[in-house]
Amino acid sequence: MGYMCRSHIQVLPVIRMKQIIVFISILLTLNLFGQEPSEKVGEIEVQIIGHRYKRNSDYKLTKKKTNRKNRPFSFLYFDNSGTLLKTIGYGKHHNMDFRLLDNIHIYNYDSNGVKSRVEIWETDYQKNLTNKYYKTFELDSTKSKILSETMYHFETDSIFIRTEFWYNNKGQYQGIIFDSTYYYKREFNSENLLVNLQQIYDGKLRWEWKYIYTTNQREGIFQTYYNDGKDYSNKEIQTYNNEGFLIESEEVQVSNEGLNEKTKIYYNKNGLINKIEYFQSYNENDEYYLISYNDVNVKTKLKIDEQLAKSINKQIFKE
Repeated sequence: MGYMCRSHIQVLPVIRMKQIIVFISILLTLNLFGQEPSEKVGEIEVQIIGHRYKRNSDYKLTKKKTNRKNRPFSFLYFDNSGTLLKTIGYGKHHNMDFRLLDNIHIYNYDSNGVKSRVEIWETDYQKNLTNKYYKTFELDSTKSKILSETMYHFETDSIFIRTEFWYNNKGQYQGIIFDSTYYYKREFNSENLLVNLQQIYDGKLRWEWKYIYTTNQREGIFQTYYNDGKDYSNKEIQTYNNEGFLIESEEVQVSNEGLNEKTKIYYNKNGLINKIEYFQSYNENDEYYLISYNDVNVKTKLKIDEQLAKSINKQIFKE
């Protein structure tokens, strides 16, 4: 009985110490003691403001737009080198009121600038904000490539989902690998441009993208190998300006009539994205209709150069 009591007495300080350590780690993640998760950080703030054109009872587009008060649905915060520090999202899946806080992601990096941990905060429908998950990353021997990403439940430290990545002998990123028979595979040309993307499932090729390049365009053809007698092929065309910035992306159905989509991207004089427009058409002979657009506002006292603009643009619009 005496042994049992001593063990119980010893466990209490350990539990209390663990609680203290967890509490301190949260404070360190937020950078400053007393800082709220939704507070601004870094030297650059990006606001993304979305608008969508409403449809009438016949599902035809009207000139009426959503979000007339121009409320941002996303805030992104960067340091002076363009490293992403925090994102804050507003509006929930079943309630797109952009006054409702939805999620916060806080990013941490190691001494080499490689992402090491992400804290994920979420709100419920009672507006309670909690640290729900966190992600950690396994690196290769050079500490420069991410081999796996693991998301944990914050309260229990139990694994929610784990994703593994792989690279070829040249160190080129190949994609996600689930097992030896289910993975993604990429092929690059001598200029390190992607020319082929494949999905291998059950050891067999399921689908692939093949890419060719011209002076200012990349054209991709998508082909499936499901052996179901159907053709799902489509074509993607990406167009770049003279500075190498993507200005238009179009995806067109090749074999069957269906929804065609086009995205146009606009930049300010510093090379930062300031507007993105989204279009749709229902067959190749139909004209495109503007269905929605995002305005992008950037607040900073820094001078934005080309490299900084590229780093920020990668987070605003992901190809």
